[in-house]
Amino acid sequence: MLHVAVLLKPYLDAVLDGRKTVECRLTIQPRVPYDAIEPGERIYFKQSAGPYRATARAEHIIFENDLTPKRVAQLQLDYNDLVCGEPRFWNAKRNSRFATFIWLKDVQAIDTGPALRPLQGVAWVRLDEVPVWKTPRPANDSFQTELTLGNLQNNSINVRKIVDCFPKNSIGGPTKLEAANPLTLILHDGPTIETDIVGCKGILRYRIWGTWFKKHGAKPGDRIVFTPIDETTYFVAIARGSG
Repeated sequence: MLHVAVLLKPYLDAVLDGRKTVECRLTIQPRVPYDAIEPGERIYFKQSAGPYRATARAEHIIFENDLTPKRVAQLQLDYNDLVCGEPRFWNAKRNSRFATFIWLKDVQAIDTGPALRPLQGVAWVRLDEVPVWKTPRPANDSFQTELTLGNLQNNSINVRKIVDCFPKNSIGGPTKLEAANPLTLILHDGPTIETDIVGCKGILRYRIWGTWFKKHGAKPGDRIVFTPIDETTYFVAIARGSG
């Protein structure tokens, strides 16, 4: 599951410089992310009325309900050195009934993220459906492999020549029972998938590429470009071949 959280600029600045290590949501009703996020899930942070600026994974989560103003005041004492909430934030939330505290890890700066409909004041979105990406994200650390006619006919992507660019523990055996640790691939204008690499064949185990190829009009000679987001997550796009 992926999440999009909207933050004011000062809080996003604090996330990016490491001062804010816990995201806190206090609500009167049980709104997401309350009881709707698990450790390991990815969060994209969007600045209020602005761009995407950061991404992180949830490391540890605490949910509380039936809060009282007294309990909210205690939560402020217990966690505000990690939350970095201003006094006016806690004052505005004093009558909240539900709390979510999310410890963040692997924080990274970004400049793009999942495309969303107008949020109309919504401050947290859980993407139950696979998202589409807003724009291709160029980066100097990208790497690529060329599509062949055989790839298009067999709905496959060959990564043999670039396999060393992926973590070694993502390379598995020939059967699903021998699958290795999955990679998360965020496809441009497509779904987010998880797959490992079939080492003996040098291909991604996930084989349902036909719809994505067709959507982008992929042809032999086009290149599949992988841009690392973190150690196991990649943005994947198609670049046109020279022909």
